[in-house]
Amino acid sequence: MIEDEIIQKLQKFGLTKYESLAYITLLKLGPSKATDVTRESGIPHTRIYDVLSSLSKKGFVDVMHGTPRLYAPVNPEIVLERLKKELIEDIENLKKAFEDLYKETHGEELPEIWTIHGFENTIERAEYIIRSAKHEILINTPFEFLRQLRDAIEKRDDALMIIVSNFSEIPRWLKEKDNAILAKSGEAPWLMGTWVIGDIDYALFFGTLPENKGKERFYSFWAKSAKLIQNYVHWFYTMYFDNSTKIKELNYEKLSKPIVLTHIRTVITVLKNIGVNRKIEVIGRLLKDKQQVKISGKVLEYEYTPLTANITIETDNGEKLKVGGLGSYLEDIEGEVFLLY
Repeated sequence: MIEDEIIQKLQKFGLTKYESLAYITLLKLGPSKATDVTRESGIPHTRIYDVLSSLSKKGFVDVMHGTPRLYAPVNPEIVLERLKKELIEDIENLKKAFEDLYKETHGEELPEIWTIHGFENTIERAEYIIRSAKHEILINTPFEFLRQLRDAIEKRDDALMIIVSNFSEIPRWLKEKDNAILAKSGEAPWLMGTWVIGDIDYALFFGTLPENKGKERFYSFWAKSAKLIQNYVHWFYTMYFDNSTKIKELNYEKLSKPIVLTHIRTVITVLKNIGVNRKIEVIGRLLKDKQQVKISGKVLEYEYTPLTANITIETDNGEKLKVGGLGSYLEDIEGEVFLLY
């Protein structure tokens, strides 16, 4: 990278052109007098002391007091790590401020929906969902696209995965995953739309695959909205998974407990595999007053239809409560997080 490019990038982090030039010069010279920096960099003598003083305040230069006074560049690795940390903190603070502002005005979380342009960008977004999901990953896609996600999928052993595809056989890299439930899709073309969903945080959707992967005229849709994603999850199960043939069960006993899940239909899908009478904890809200609650007990039964999905829990104090998922309106509790033991 040439010096002009370095100076431009340093200016993005709040340094002036002269400050950037002085820091680069000190990296070349090592501890130096102000006059040496002036001579090497071309910064006017009338400006050099102010420039070096400003660099010291910003953490780029150490002042070595003595006669003569020397200025030493702070190790670039230390400088860049500090800048990285400050930048991430600023971005997170700004993000929270924007979200709080939107929620204060509209009374709900900020929905985010984008159109993604290009096939490679779509792959990157799908991989991001798989990498960033904390608890569960739901995928419905042709095996041709699933292969593109192999590396990201193989690295996740700490999140439950439910994958629907037009499998001809189960590949070894999926067969050995204890945390995956696999299903073979039906033959109807509408079953081959692609959904990649991570928790209630992110979802990606597109229709048919392009014939030429290099084509830029390919679009997918990316969403970050809990209300929207809860509908996507409902469609994932009722349209895709429930109309497919399960070909691999979860190896529940080999998984670390508790298993944390975010969708009621995923909870019931696991219970169908392992049976009820399991210890469970639920964090959610009472439907009657929206007060947040945490309950624990055992699962007595579940109800699962295209329209409803809920579980009945006998709590530790003997109370029986019906728990649904996000958007529940018929149950006692709207479950947000489920911990299965």
